[in-house]
Amino acid sequence: MKITDIRFVQLVRPLDRPQRNAQGSRNERRFNLVLVETDAGLTGLGDAFGDDALMETIVLRRLRPMAIGLDPYDVAKLWHKLFASRAFWETGGSVVCGISAIEVACWDIRGQAEGVPVCELLGGRKRDRIEAYASDLHWEEPERMADLAAQYVEAGFRCVKTHIGAPGEHERDLERMRRIREAIGKDVGFMVDINTAFDRPTALRFGREIASFSPYWYEEPLSPLDWQGHAWLRRELPLKIATGENLYAAEGFEPLLACRGCDFVMPDILRCGGIEQARRICEAARAAGIVASPHNYSSGVGLAATLHLMAALPEAEWLEFDTTGTAVYEELFVEPLVVEGGFVRVPQGPGLGVRLTAKIVDQ
Repeated sequence: MKITDIRFVQLVRPLDRPQRNAQGSRNERRFNLVLVETDAGLTGLGDAFGDDALMETIVLRRLRPMAIGLDPYDVAKLWHKLFASRAFWETGGSVVCGISAIEVACWDIRGQAEGVPVCELLGGRKRDRIEAYASDLHWEEPERMADLAAQYVEAGFRCVKTHIGAPGEHERDLERMRRIREAIGKDVGFMVDINTAFDRPTALRFGREIASFSPYWYEEPLSPLDWQGHAWLRRELPLKIATGENLYAAEGFEPLLACRGCDFVMPDILRCGGIEQARRICEAARAAGIVASPHNYSSGVGLAATLHLMAALPEAEWLEFDTTGTAVYEELFVEPLVVEGGFVRVPQGPGLGVRLTAKIVDQ
């Protein structure tokens, strides 16, 4: 089997309310879907979760000519060709996101060709459903955030996550946390995501202030490159640290794991290099005694890929599930997307179990 073509489709979903975090806001969401076609008549679906302004050029002008003619079954060869066959390496950023999209699509093709779900190709299905946390409570008025958090708990989620840390919002952030904790009760997990916005002194000071709200974890308080800083925060704070969504390739996670810079490591399949790289990262985390909890905040392609990976790796914990209603989730799933009591069912059909139709594009 050979790859014959790669197509790129960007879907745009306007938002009724802006989504804000510590690093900015947006009024729309863009989903960069990549279709890998083969001479066997099979098409795999990937998602290029990178810089929206760059992804089409990266996928079609840089990666497409390199991928055409390769065997989608041979993921290792494809990875080497796209990632390491030039003298000038791109070891992170949107190029790796583009590679991830093509790699994920190739797993989808292989699953379709063999008539099995991708999780079976990853060592076998160890579970049929994955427990998820509700993601996310974006930066808004405390009352609205608290109401949404209560709704997520009522729907069965045992953990909810919020974004805080925007400049000039310190007192309001404490109020947000207070209101959310009151709304969800003391027994529900409460994750706090800073989106890399703090320096070390600010992260330490803020971590001490929010400790009374018993956060389940303190996510990305520092630069993703400050591995030692995260390790230092782990020693100084009574909080668990989660990070990793902004790191690339298995080798890029080695310094973080070596210095024990986190309690939960969060590779994103659509960013770190694809399914095989994410699996290697999760296995390295297990060997280091660190819990793998893959990051997932894009389309149904990323959700499906993460479900299949976690189904094959029972030690991985907490599926990130977008509860905002602004993702392209249900539309892409071949089978109905089943979410019950905070658990998400792993697709049963061949491949990833997602398809891009003309109806979705028109919509």
